[in-house]
Amino acid sequence: MNILDQIQVNFQNFFESEKKIAEFILKNPKKVIDMPIALLARNSNVSEASISRFCKKLNLTGFHQLKIELARIQDNENIKVNKNTSLNELIRNISKIKTTELIAATDNLDIDNLQSIIKIITNVKLTHFVASGNTIPVAKDASYRFNQLGITSVVYDDWQVQTAFTLNMRKEDLLIVISNSGESKSLIKLINIAKEKKIPIISITNHPDSPIARLSNFHLTSFSRDYFFHNDYYFSRLSAMYLIELIFLILSQDKSRLENIKLHEQIISEAKL
Repeated sequence: MNILDQIQVNFQNFFESEKKIAEFILKNPKKVIDMPIALLARNSNVSEASISRFCKKLNLTGFHQLKIELARIQDNENIKVNKNTSLNELIRNISKIKTTELIAATDNLDIDNLQSIIKIITNVKLTHFVASGNTIPVAKDASYRFNQLGITSVVYDDWQVQTAFTLNMRKEDLLIVISNSGESKSLIKLINIAKEKKIPIISITNHPDSPIARLSNFHLTSFSRDYFFHNDYYFSRLSAMYLIELIFLILSQDKSRLENIKLHEQIISEAKL
């Protein structure tokens, strides 16, 4: 996980002054490399002491190490998008950034954690995927893929229906929560219901220290680098869907699950020309 990913992942945990620093760095990583601390403080409208505290929160020795870490990833930070960016350049930039998202998600995987997740999924009776807002398409895709594997799975758009179904789940089942910020109140309520019923919980969020991540038994971190393109949109479905795809392909190595996929494909192929 590079320093920009760390800043993005921890963004929700920063104080207001630290968020100002983070926002400036995310938008101007290359410029910060050549900045004295006083200039960064002035541009971020914070004190130099705030920058020092910001660096320590990222487990850095100080501002100098921050600049070193930014320099290490300078190639990616050369990406600039504005109204004059050509279509060809924009396509190349998007491809480059999306590739770094997948690499970051892969490099951040804890193999022991992933093995535990695979074991739980293999042994559950039913999997309930829950999400809200722009993560719902990820949950729908995940449920479809799990059903292909022969793992009974459900997903609902409506929170009231999600709640009703969660109340009927048993401890042999599994709740998988997909959230951008990891702070959705409605999803936290579902998690609390599941915890009371001793149902295992797996979450996928952009923030490993978010409330949803902390409440879950197991967590996977998705990554977004969309801050290169937008000021306010920091969630990429690609990374979360990649993690689901990763689990799907690992589980599909089992012969019986592969047969389920083949049977499903055979049946639906009859509807094609």
